[in-house]
Amino acid sequence: MPLVELTRIPQVALPFVNQDHQVEGDLLNRLHEALGAHRAGGPREPVVAAFEKLLTHTREHFGREEQAMMRAGFPPYPVHKEEHDRVLEEMEEEGQAFGEKGDKERLWRYVSEAVPAWFLSHIQSMDTVTAQFVAM
Repeated sequence: MPLVELTRIPQVALPFVNQDHQVEGDLLNRLHEALGAHRAGGPREPVVAAFEKLLTHTREHFGREEQAMMRAGFPPYPVHKEEHDRVLEEMEEEGQAFGEKGDKERLWRYVSEAVPAWFLSHIQSMDTVTAQFVAM
């Protein structure tokens, strides 16, 4: 069973954001699968590759949202941008920790618990409000 059920990702008022969320959920599921295999004795390289794909997409996804917020003159842009920056910094730190120490249990907790909880909460709060404003 996937970590993030793609059909249950909340929809917002901007199709490009919904598409990004689908890709994000899929990449998170792929990372979770690769990490599960690594925890069971499988190779480390697929985890690193999946993590890099997720991180790259997250940067691009956040960039697209931020451009839309700036074009629309979204008043709470700084707050939303700050949250994006915080999450990217956290992801980079987790990736670096895994790269340096190979702590698969730490990364497992992050990928299995922290990221999905944040992802859904962020969509239901900040992204929903942002998309409604930008779509008007």
